[in-house]
Amino acid sequence: MNVQFYVHPSQIVSNMVTLQGDECIHATQVLRLREGDRCLATDGCGHRYELKLVSLTKKEAQAIIVHTESFPTPTTLRAVALGSLHKKDRIEWALEKAVELGVDYFYIYQADHSERARWKKSRLDQIILSASKQSKRTWFPKLILADNLQHVKQDAHQRCQGIELTLWAAHESASPNTRLPEKLTEGCNLFFIGPEGGFSSNELKWFDSESIPPFFLGDQLTDGGILRAETAVVTILAKYF
Repeated sequence: MNVQFYVHPSQIVSNMVTLQGDECIHATQVLRLREGDRCLATDGCGHRYELKLVSLTKKEAQAIIVHTESFPTPTTLRAVALGSLHKKDRIEWALEKAVELGVDYFYIYQADHSERARWKKSRLDQIILSASKQSKRTWFPKLILADNLQHVKQDAHQRCQGIELTLWAAHESASPNTRLPEKLTEGCNLFFIGPEGGFSSNELKWFDSESIPPFFLGDQLTDGGILRAETAVVTILAKYF
């Protein structure tokens, strides 16, 4: 079975798992699984379960856990902070691809050049869920909404408490000689990416005051070479995939 279902930890009791809502509909009506069939599921917290279905109704499917596989927390974490974009579909595309490429934390913040957000967090959470299931992730990434760059840094420090936090800022005015490191350091690595209008002068001053180094992401030998915000997200994560 190539499909991986999601079960909230509260739906796991001893060696029994209950698929509910959309997961139950997908299993019973779309895939037409029956009692005795086996499938995979994850709790999004580092565990993958091989299940055997034992009871099916219209509202829920119950299964016993045949085998459990546990995955440790990665020692190298990757986070991106993207300035809120005007077009919802561009944020959604960036988020989906970031999940597929293994992002651990995805921040959306209100930059000086951002328009006010018009998207719903519940929809973005659903995109994370769907992309995590499709790419067979067992640790689901966290989506954090922040008011500004300062709030992103404060939250990252709290989440990465006890491990090193390394920060970078992608900016087109950075020297072409300033490139991404070949390898990430252990701990949490956070990349700031601006919105359509780029970082403001105040935000660039803040990076400088916080000793957050800028880096040039494009190719100085290419005609143009400046990447859109959502392309920058994918380019950074793909480098360390």
